[in-house]
Amino acid sequence: MRSAPLDRIAAAVLHLVYNPVAGRGRAAPALAHACAYLDAHGAGYQVLRTEAPGHATALTQALPVDATVVAVGGDGTAHEVAKACLGSKRTLGLLPVGSGDDFAFAMGLRRDDLDGALSRLLAGRAHLVDTGVVNGEPFVNAAGVGFDADVAARVARAPRLLKGVAAYLWGVLDALRALDPVPVEVWVDDALVYRGRSLLVSTQLGPRTGGSFLFVPGAANDDGLLDVVVAGELGRAGTLALLPKVMRGRHLGHPAVHLARGRRVRLAWERLQPGHVEGEALPSAAAFTLEVRPASLRVIA
Repeated sequence: MRSAPLDRIAAAVLHLVYNPVAGRGRAAPALAHACAYLDAHGAGYQVLRTEAPGHATALTQALPVDATVVAVGGDGTAHEVAKACLGSKRTLGLLPVGSGDDFAFAMGLRRDDLDGALSRLLAGRAHLVDTGVVNGEPFVNAAGVGFDADVAARVARAPRLLKGVAAYLWGVLDALRALDPVPVEVWVDDALVYRGRSLLVSTQLGPRTGGSFLFVPGAANDDGLLDVVVAGELGRAGTLALLPKVMRGRHLGHPAVHLARGRRVRLAWERLQPGHVEGEALPSAAAFTLEVRPASLRVIA
């Protein structure tokens, strides 16, 4: 984080929006640990349990406009809570217990350090970070079109015994069977930066997506810019060979990988393509428009 912190948030009550299905079994013990920690530190809180997709947004919208709302879940939960924080004085907090936790990673939180996240919540230091919007849908970390969106959809259907990177790799291998790069034009700030067949186009605010894949190692979500990664025409073997490099953030020198930065992005695909925000599916489309909204979300980090 490069931005200076805002004033300390003195929250009388932390509103914990808890997704019981997050993390394929990680969420319930994490919530119990969090409640014990907050009790031990004399912190006021309430737990709001989500019951269906979109419920976290509705729960957050019903809270006071200056509430501190803690997403207890993964990137999907953070996405839903953030939607209801935008345009208000609500502040987003994070307890990362999902399968990917890429937004938490961008905010300097580790998925294996719940006490660290809790201590930051109680410290109450908030920062303003950028968000984006794709075809009208907000996002806080990443929006992707093409192969990564297909993988995200397959990860959601992965066997429940698979967690984290294992579930994502299962989705990758499953998606490779249907691999078919599609022609696309990529425009960034009205300049054509790519034309040709493409495996995927990922627009990043943060550095990581898919739980372990450093699409843009140097991305910062407080610089007012979108980082656009285009993977060109890669076959099955080429895609598999590139994945280990992406996990280490060493793929940007590959001749089939292109990086551009800007405030506005337009994608024109030859046919309908799947999309996602934070791993959650978007309606398939041939045209996607993305814009950055600088300093639009208050996050405890």
